Amino acid sequence: MMKTLMCVLSLCFFSFIAEAGANYQAGKIIDLTATSDGLMIKMDEGLPDNCEGTSHGWMLVKKEGTAIISVVLATWMAERAMGTVYTSGRENGVGYCRVNQFDPQN
Repeated sequence: MMKTLMCVLSLCFFSFIAEAGANYQAGKIIDLTATSDGLMIKMDEGLPDNCEGTSHGWMLVKKEGTAIISVVLATWMAERAMGTVYTSGRENGVGYCRVNQFDPQN
């Protein structure tokens, strides 16, 4: 009985961590870099479904998204870079997937 309970609890915990959907992905930011287009991030759990074809798992926060960039950098510097990233897919089906929201984990 205890073994079954532990198994069920483990499955519930892991399904919460690896939550993904058509336009969002929960997880940890494992890498970031800055380009002339904006800030690029990579998540440990991969990409949302609408980011299919994005090169090497990178997602772009356009430089115009200064509030999003600020939140991402603040969580990165605090070493608490866990959260959910929401995306709008690849612009015209090319380039990197665009991030339009980052919701940090509390």
